[in-house]
Amino acid sequence: MNISFENKVALVTGAGSGLGLATAKAFAEAGASVVLADTNEKAVRSAAEELSAQGHKALAIQCDVADDTQIEAMVERTVAYFGRLDAAYNNAGVQNVAVEAADTTREDFDRVISINLRGVWSCMKFELRQMLKQRSGAIVNCSSIGGLVGGASAEHTRPPSTAC
Repeated sequence: MNISFENKVALVTGAGSGLGLATAKAFAEAGASVVLADTNEKAVRSAAEELSAQGHKALAIQCDVADDTQIEAMVERTVAYFGRLDAAYNNAGVQNVAVEAADTTREDFDRVISINLRGVWSCMKFELRQMLKQRSGAIVNCSSIGGLVGGASAEHTRPPSTAC
């Protein structure tokens, strides 16, 4: 199925690499003007330059989605540059080193929550404000499988050796 995004503006967070970058490229190839946002300024700038060199309209923005001020500025800059915001793909996310919950620090937990949960909520908040003004737009939020199911370590899946 080929969907045209001609005359549309798409914003992608976490667009410096991986799924975010692939999504930004897909939007561009479908005709959208694309805003690539990521904490890694070098990666996101390089990706936007590559798209521009291929004839696509692209803008790179360094943004930490754990910071509401940066998110609000990202949406404002998108609208200032392209005039509107039609689609948003909230993909930015992090993962901590895999350790038992009992061994995770509060700082690690807070970092994941501030980006993967609150960051997505904050992105939607500012994206929705613009889309409500326009009376149109669509948002897709990306999650890993970890957003749907938990995983137990092999040690905890074995039955106990003694009955309680």
